[in-house]
Amino acid sequence: MVNCIVIDDDQDILDMFCDLLEIIKVDVLARGKNGKEAVELYEKYSPDIVFTDLSMPDYDGIYAVENIKDKNPNAKIVVVTGNSNDYEMYIFELLNIHVISKPFDMNILKQVITVVPEIENKLLGSFKIKYKFKDDYDSYSCTVNYEQYRNFKKLPVIQECEIINSNNKINQKHQNEMQKALDLAIQNDTSHIHKLSEIVTMDEYNINREIIE
Repeated sequence: MVNCIVIDDDQDILDMFCDLLEIIKVDVLARGKNGKEAVELYEKYSPDIVFTDLSMPDYDGIYAVENIKDKNPNAKIVVVTGNSNDYEMYIFELLNIHVISKPFDMNILKQVITVVPEIENKLLGSFKIKYKFKDDYDSYSCTVNYEQYRNFKKLPVIQECEIINSNNKINQKHQNEMQKALDLAIQNDTSHIHKLSEIVTMDEYNINREIIE
């Protein structure tokens, strides 16, 4: 029998979803109400599948996805949401995360239970991110791999960071240079990251998103 944990901040939706899972013979090991609890419950139970809502206060579904994948790249996660933006869809594509929409369809849920445990994690490629430094009005972009993206988000000097392109190739030399830049940024030296970055104007950003869409 497939087992899972379910995460949603809406108690009524949480109860209803768990009831549906039990009807189709899925063992619900635990329930949580935010992304932080999702990570804690994953560590405790190591479920076959994590079902998580996307929009939750404080610690959302993105927090759950990224931090669970940090702990186990092979973790099987299904995001359950009423809506999502481009950045979120890019991260789901990169991490091979299955997404199902609210309201729930029992047939789709059955299919997910069958398909998701068999999904093989694909090799994550490189992609472009847009970000801002603290106390800097301009936005910048650069190309990174997933591990670099995760390290980028943890830098104290970074105010915000989002994915704007899910398929942008870089060579090994660039990856090495970016890693060097990240190592320097940990020491509050952002000069190398600036060197590898491009300033993003609003017109360029809008054109880029139109091309992607």
